[in-house]
This record gives sequence, structure tokens and C-alpha cells, in this order.
Amino acid sequence: MNNPICNAKVILFALVTAASIALIAACSTGEQASPTPTAVVLPSPGAFIDSADCSDLVFEHLGQLEVTVSFGDLDLRVIVEIADEPAERAQGLMCRESIPNGTGMLFYYPGPKTTGFWMHNTYVPIDILHIDRSHNIVDKITMTACPRVGLSDDDWQVKCATESNDYVPNGEWFTALELPAGWLESNGIADADMDDVKVNWITLAN
Repeated sequence: MNNPICNAKVILFALVTAASIALIAACSTGEQASPTPTAVVLPSPGAFIDSADCSDLVFEHLGQLEVTVSFGDLDLRVIVEIADEPAERAQGLMCRESIPNGTGMLFYYPGPKTTGFWMHNTYVPIDILHIDRSHNIVDKITMTACPRVGLSDDDWQVKCATESNDYVPNGEWFTALELPAGWLESNGIADADMDDVKVNWITLAN
């Protein structure tokens, strides 16, 4: 014999179960699928110049590192090549056709420096930031290209060395960041802001 109370309980249980299943299904179908990661296209370093003056250089790009140049609420992301070996630092950005925006080169030294850089065999104007151990800016200097213009090898080097007297920073520094000239200013960081600018990256060495 059927028990009406039992039947009612069974029906109620079935209705509750069905409602729960429907609720779970509704929540599942309503969830947003995880977005597909967007590929990050990093800026490509500038191509090399094909000329007799550049024939003895090593035509390869160095390992890359992400650097952040910060000023107030502004954080500029820069993909830099790392020059941390003597030969890499000596060549630097020589013989580059360009330094694309958002790229540059970070020169790392194991100890403090007080000297500057020269622009021999370098064809793109550069803003160089000299950075202390605390990642503050010691000095920012704009360096212009030093073309050969018909000079002999020796005279060309003398010309570039003479011009480099204007590129000596105002204090002791540990790393140097070379960027396309004018790029910082075009992104809202002027020369007058340098005291409040920080440059950060993952530590390269102890």
C-alpha cells in the first residue's frame, strides 16, 4: 500500500534535488572561461649597419632583461640587452641602425665607476642614465653620433674621444642604461625629474 506521507517526502526530495542540479548547472554555465593568454611581442633590437667600419664587430644581440623606469605613478617598461662582459661593454650599441622605442642596453659593472662613454662608431643619438647602487639616477646625458666624415682611423678616434669629455657623469655610478634619445621625455619624464626617477631590474650578480 502506498504511504501518502512517504510519497510526499519522496516528491519533495526529488524536487529539491532537481533544483540543486539545475542551480549547479546554471552556475557552471554562467562562469567565465579563463581568457586565453595574449602573446607578448617584445620590441626587436635595432638592426646592424653593414659597412667596412663595422666589419670587425660581433653581429648578435645580447641576452635580454626587463627594466622599469619609474617616476611617480608612471612606470615605463623597457626591454634591454645586457652588456656585462668586457667585450660586450666595449661594443655596446655600435653600428646599430636604430634603437627602437622601448628598448636599450644595460651596462653592468662589478664595481663603481666615475668615467663616461664615447660614441665612436655609433650612429644613433642616445640618452644614457648613470645609476647608483640604490637604483637612483646619478646623471642623465644625451650623447650624439660621432660620424667618421672622411677622417682617418686615428683622427676619428681622437674626434670621438674629445667629444666624450662632455659625457662624463657628475658622480660615482654602478650601472648605465642607454635609451633612444628623447624617448623618456616623450613619455613624460623630463631632465628636471631625474632626482625622482628610479630604475629597477632583477639583480644580475651579487
